[in-house]
Amino acid sequence: MVKIKLDKERHLKMTIRGMLLFEEKTGNTLFKGFNVSKMSFKGVVTLMWVCLIHEDKELTYENFVDMVEMSRIKELTDKCMECISESLVKGDDESPLAENLPNG
Repeated sequence: MVKIKLDKERHLKMTIRGMLLFEEKTGNTLFKGFNVSKMSFKGVVTLMWVCLIHEDKELTYENFVDMVEMSRIKELTDKCMECISESLVKGDDESPLAENLPNG
């Protein structure tokens, strides 16, 4: 998990639920890797939100977008990339996902 300070200290973590929700909301998958610089703004914001819902199931997309100021987008995107990289390969150097790490 990756710590970030928003309205309070929160922890970014990519879960299977988050990956499925990201795919449902954007039509894109994280499983095959991706380049954040080629994602739409909505995709980046959705990525940020799904990395937070594991610890706050009441956090809606609408509440999240109202919580984050534009000046924090780069910082939060970097933290999400760290979170996803950690989630995909943590404890498993043989994971096929290690070949598809996100890049920005």
